[in-house]
Amino acid sequence: MVRFAGKSDKGLLRTQNEDAFCIIDGAGDAPLLLVVADGMGGHLAGDIASQTAISVVRDSIAEKPLDACDKDSLDARLKELFQSANDRIYEMSRTEPGCYGMGTTLIIAAITGGKLTIAHIGDSCAYYLRDGAMNKITTDHSYVEELIRIGSLTREEAARHPKRNVITRVVGCVGNISADLYWVDLMEGDQVLLCTDGISKMLTESEIAGAFQSASDPEEICGALVSKSNNKGGIDNITVLVYMH
Repeated sequence: MVRFAGKSDKGLLRTQNEDAFCIIDGAGDAPLLLVVADGMGGHLAGDIASQTAISVVRDSIAEKPLDACDKDSLDARLKELFQSANDRIYEMSRTEPGCYGMGTTLIIAAITGGKLTIAHIGDSCAYYLRDGAMNKITTDHSYVEELIRIGSLTREEAARHPKRNVITRVVGCVGNISADLYWVDLMEGDQVLLCTDGISKMLTESEIAGAFQSASDPEEICGALVSKSNNKGGIDNITVLVYMH
């Protein structure tokens, strides 16, 4: 039986929650969508950016549901959703007071028939858990990830780097964007996690896996991950979505 849940928390140090998420249960043959956004910008602007991205995705799907039957069409539509969100946020950042320079990460997981398609920009993350091990699907668009890629930094060094929170690609800051796409064939018993960096930068993959292993219900897993992050300081907003296949 397919089960899913999501939870968001502002953490212990932030005054507001600039994360946003939605879950769109596919009707008929349409895929289930899990969507996470982590906003950034000036006062309130991060909150506006993330909520706008979520609203654009939700409204677009309501107007024209996704067709999961054709892989190329699904991939193209996911990229269109990203560009639509980008267009709306970019325009708002140039025309509305207090919104200048705002942007957001965005990650969309489309799941149907054991097929997982991920579209992604930013440093929010997608993982799947298989045989007790966390497998990260996405690659962060971040300064330290670029240094890791070229061999100038180890992953352990990146976790302590002063620029570890610098993001190199976001939704809403330039006119045209391109989302990265990933594909995973899910097996029976696999579990999928989407999260903002309030989880991924606070907890190790083994700590994340431990939350899955200690609970059997998606809502319990989400709650456990939020609690684990807050117990380690809760220095950022925390959002987590869990899907059980």
